This record gives sequence, C-alpha cells and structure tokens, in this order.
Amino acid sequence: MKLSELDGIVFDMDGVIFDSEVIGLESWERLGKKYGLTNVHENAMKCIGRSTVDTMAILEAAYGDKVSIPELYDEAKAICADIIAERGLPLKSGARELLSYLKERDIKVGLASSTSYKGVIKNLKGAGLLDYFHVIIGGDMIKHSKPQPEIYLLACKKLGVKPEKTVAVEDSYNGIKAAYNAKMIPIMVPDLIAPTDEILSMVYKIIDSLDAVLEYFKA
Repeated sequence: MKLSELDGIVFDMDGVIFDSEVIGLESWERLGKKYGLTNVHENAMKCIGRSTVDTMAILEAAYGDKVSIPELYDEAKAICADIIAERGLPLKSGARELLSYLKERDIKVGLASSTSYKGVIKNLKGAGLLDYFHVIIGGDMIKHSKPQPEIYLLACKKLGVKPEKTVAVEDSYNGIKAAYNAKMIPIMVPDLIAPTDEILSMVYKIIDSLDAVLEYFKA
C-alpha cells in the first residue's frame, strides 16, 4: 500500500503517539494497593481505548460497592498528572518523524482519541505536535465510543476522506474494532496488548513501531 493510494491517515493518541498507557496503568495499580482493590490490572486493561463514560461504567461495575468511582477516577487523573509532571509525557519512537514525513507529502492527517478534546490539545501542544493534524476528535465529541465506529466516521467526515481509503493507526482492541467497523484500513501498532485471532482477522497489517510504519510508507 502506497501513500498515493490513500485519502488520509487517522491516528489514535494514547499508546500510539504517546507512551501514556503505562502511566495510566501505574496510577490504577497504585490506587488498587491503596484501597485494597482486586484485579485492578485486568480492569484497567479493559478501559484502554474507551471513553471516560465507558471507563467509569467499567469501574463502577467492578468497584462501585467499595469506593466512590468519580472520586477514584479524579484521584487516578491526579496521579497521572503528577507522574507526567515528574517524568514528562514520552513520545512513542518515530512519532515526530512519521508525522513530519506525512506533512511534507501533504497527506491529510487526523487524530481520534477517547481522551477529552481539551486533554488531547494540551498533550499535543506540550509535545509541539498540534500543527501536524488537520482534524482532532476527542472522546467527549461523540456519543458512542470505541469500539463503535462513530469517532472514526466523524474524523473521516471532517477530513473530507473516504473511510475505505483511509488508514487508522491503533494499539488497542477497541480501537481496531472501531476502525474496522468504520470500514477503514486498520494498522495495529501493539503497545500493551498483543493481537488476538479476532483482531488479526480485522487488521490490514501489524507493524511493530511507528519507526517501522514510516519505513513501510517509504518503501
């Protein structure tokens, strides 16, 4: 597949552009120890690629009888903010280089993240990446989060591209399912989770890193 054959590319953010999923997991594991919550890692993994509303629902089902979920969620966000303030929010290897390459070739580039629009803008500005994206869709701009296709369909509509001629770069099961359901071309760059047989049946290609994605499009 060549760039010239595509209408555009839409990226997920957490776990794709930023190495942020591990920070979220660390915050939840800290809270699990603090409050004596069980199966925290497993439940946190279920939240990867999900909106705030969906995440709260997952946590409510798991721990709602033990703690206040809104307070727990706010505490998790505060821990994440502290970790980022201390260590910074690391970019995934190859992210800036890939985005620069796409910009040089006038490829339409979008971002579709389950994170709130305000949070997305803050992260992209902080990393100096905001100008690489023509369209940005946050999780609070849609009703139905990944794995539903709404966020990707909206991104494609605003980019002015056909979903079937647009690549979606994702790391999560829910993200791949959303792109597949939108009839896009899903490329998975695995982060914390390896693809299952179901996911393998949905993806166009598995590529190990954004560095490798860049080389793939250069070939």
